[in-house]
Amino acid sequence: MIKFLQIVSCTRHEGPFIFAVFAFCIFWTSLSGCGYHCAERIESLPPWIKTVYVAPWANRSNELLLGVWITEELRHEFLRGRGLKLVTKDEADVILEGEIVSTSTSGLSYIRYDQAVERRIIAECSVHLVHRESSKVIWQTSNIVREEEFLVGKDVMHTEGLKDEALQKLSRDVADIVYHRITGVF
Repeated sequence: MIKFLQIVSCTRHEGPFIFAVFAFCIFWTSLSGCGYHCAERIESLPPWIKTVYVAPWANRSNELLLGVWITEELRHEFLRGRGLKLVTKDEADVILEGEIVSTSTSGLSYIRYDQAVERRIIAECSVHLVHRESSKVIWQTSNIVREEEFLVGKDVMHTEGLKDEALQKLSRDVADIVYHRITGVF
């Protein structure tokens, strides 16, 4: 290091160059020593759980595609993540089952008392993780409630399209929450 500084001091613009080297050293040290790491799995999850199957979600709501969208988003989360490997039902250690308990839609903002310009859809879901061989529930939650707002369109078809976009966003949010609760990745 001393030899390096002697070489540097022979240059014409030693002040800015030394400052740049010093700043680079500080930057490199802070990156390599910050202790940041990716969490893989929640510690309370048994070590024998390595694979998961995401079963199609049951849907007790009147939003027909919501269960399909949540199932697909969950499968994508497990494919992208490294916590648990997504496999077929026969190969899985555990099965992730979910249900859309209810959905409700209400007005959010109005032009007049009888004309909404923005609406809100709320979905309530329950999820449980089941050991495939024993059918024993390992983990469950019934308190996943998400909401999403959407604008009212110029006609019914436009409004339904905007509502479907909101439901797809809601599906991504539910999948993200479930994935992170199970794997412990934050």
